[in-house]
This record gives sequence, C-alpha cells and structure tokens, in this order.
Amino acid sequence: MNPTRLVTPSTVPSAPILSRRHWLAAAGLSTLGSVLTACGGGDDDGPREAHKRVQTLAQGLVKQGVVGAAAGWADPRQVRTAVAGMRRLGGNAPLATGDLMAIGSNTKAMTACAAASVVDQGLLRWDSTLAQTLPELAQSALPAYQQITLRDLLDHRAGVMGFSAIEDVDLFVNAVGPEVLARWQQPAQAEAFFLQWLLRQPPVRGTGADPGFAYSNAGYALAARMLRAATGLGWADLLRQRVAQPLGLSLFVGEPMRAGSQQSAGHEILDGRLQPLPLAEAPERVWLEVLDPAGAVSLTVEEDARWLQWHLRALRGDATPLPRSYVKGLQDLGHAPAGRYGLGWLVHAAHGTGWLLHNGQDAGFQAMSVVALDGSRAGLAHSNIATAESMGQLYDGVSTLVA
Repeated sequence: MNPTRLVTPSTVPSAPILSRRHWLAAAGLSTLGSVLTACGGGDDDGPREAHKRVQTLAQGLVKQGVVGAAAGWADPRQVRTAVAGMRRLGGNAPLATGDLMAIGSNTKAMTACAAASVVDQGLLRWDSTLAQTLPELAQSALPAYQQITLRDLLDHRAGVMGFSAIEDVDLFVNAVGPEVLARWQQPAQAEAFFLQWLLRQPPVRGTGADPGFAYSNAGYALAARMLRAATGLGWADLLRQRVAQPLGLSLFVGEPMRAGSQQSAGHEILDGRLQPLPLAEAPERVWLEVLDPAGAVSLTVEEDARWLQWHLRALRGDATPLPRSYVKGLQDLGHAPAGRYGLGWLVHAAHGTGWLLHNGQDAGFQAMSVVALDGSRAGLAHSNIATAESMGQLYDGVSTLVA
C-alpha cells in the first residue's frame, strides 16, 4: 500500500479515497516525554545568541537531510527566526522567512484557545455536554458519549476514536465504502456523516499510564461542531475572529501550496524515496477537511514565534488578548504532573523547569513547539519533510535551542 494514501478496499478497485496525511496528523505525541531531558533551567544568553542558535538549528536540519527548515526563539520581548534550505526537493527556490509551513497538530492549542473565548463569552461552559449542545447528534450516539464535555474533547479524555492510527482510517473506509465517500461531497454532509458514525463506535481507552487519556484528532472535530452550535461560526472563521485577529497574527487554513504554487511543498517517503506530496482533491479532500480543527493551520515561522510569545507573556502574568479561561488553563498546567495533557499542550518537567510541548505532522510537514511555564522562553522548529528521522531531529534541535 502506498505509504501516504489510504486506498479503497481491495475488493473494489478504485482511485485512492482517503489520504493518511490529515487523519494521522498527530501520531507520535507519546514520544514527547523525553524531548527536554537535556534542557537546563538557566538564564538565556540573550537575543544575539538566540539569533545564532536559530540560524544554527535551521542550517543544521538542512545538513541532516531536511529539504527546508525554519526555527524560532522567543522571550517576552523579542523573537528571533531563521530559515534554510529549499521550498521543494529538486527546485531552485530557497525557503523564505515569509513562506507558510503547516504545523499539523500544533493547531490544537489554537482550537482550544478559540474554544476558551466562547467559554468566556458565556455561550458554552467547559463542562457543556454533547447532549446539551448537540442533542440531535447525541440521540444517535452511544450512551457512553452523552455526557462527554467540551473540555473532555480538548483534553483527549472523551474516549472517541483517535484517527491517529491507520487502523482507524481503515475501519472507517471499509465500514462505509467508497461509494458513500464519493457521494457525500458537501462539507456539512461529510462532517455530519462522519460524526454520526464516530459516535456509534465503541469508546476507546488509553494504553499508557493514564487509561483515561486517549489521543483523538476526531475529538477536536467534534469539539469544533459544538463551538459552531454555540456561535454559528465554522471553525476557520472562529479561529480567525477569536485567535488571529485579537493576537495580530496571520494564519492560513490548509496546506501551504493552497495559498499559491510558489509556497513550500511537503515531502514524504513515497515508493522508497523522498518526494513532494501532491495536494488532495475530490473525492477525498472534503473528508480530510472534517479533521481540520485537529491540524490544518499553516503560518510563517515569525507568526508561530509570536503566537508562542503571547503564551510567555500570559504565563508571566502580563495582560494579553488571550482568552482568560485559556490562560487559566495554561497556569493550571503549571501545577499539573508531568505527562498531563490540556488545551492542546503536554506538560513536561526537566531539571526543575516545567514546559509545555506539542508536535505536529501534516501534508509532509512537521512542527515542534516548546514553551517554558515560567514564561522565560520558547522555541520552535518547522520542516517541510515528514519522516521518523526528521521529527527526531526537530526534537533534538528545539531542546538545544531553549536549553
């Protein structure tokens, strides 16, 4: 089977229907626990040294085989960014600081931030349930899902299928068949069909030390549906109005090349070699976009660094445009044990310093973000390739950057 696309059942010869690229946007989160074991908690060396570090990181990633790489560092006052490499394997256009990079599941914190603004407005509560918010959808759902809450979904504690493993995608495609996938091509139709199917599947439990935690990309799609019921706004519009505009950020929803052919291409191993990935089109595209709230944001390295910088300021107690309940959630994570997940972030502790971490993978891109819970510094890295080796390289590079 082609490693980046999910084909229809072998009994029904057909063109590929669903791609793995979005559905598996957050695979590998469980490996984050060891990312910062080498990081210290000392003072940073100042912005000049930070600029050297981000340049070294971006250039070093390219030397290790990444096609194009971006790196960023922030403290509460300044950001430093750098890029290196190429937009496309075999091309002659260098990656530029203004190029978009897909951040995959690092989108989740932005979705949680948008949700917090709805909570602050009083349109929903963190403990608003599926039955209260989406009664028609809840009617056809299994009893186990009736009382799951908005916060359960954002913290991956609702027990819904993850769609972060190929087995989940296979189960869905084989259960509904390619004819259904080809027939439902309106976004609202695809979303409604998928969520109804999802909530009829048996609940899942985590396999780690905390069985109540089961990472779920699909859970974020369901959370976004709750937000739309409360606000009348689709996820992309809500993100722009409640996150991008208040924070002064420029975000793009979708793969970078949907913003223009001059943008960077994502790359994966196809047929044994690294290749640029084509954009998904009909009939699969509409189904992939159901999971956009879990991982569809693209942005420049500068914008990503500024997004992290707002977190630093909020964690220091400064006034920011971030929603009040989102900031409180971040502060509460500062008192949570290592390994706790909340609002799109994973808690880690190393050498007396607490960190918020997340990684993302989508459409042949990877991203890694780290934020110090004391509000002192943050680091990030992007790559336009997605391999097991490149994610490890991002881990190592960002941990060195913020050490």
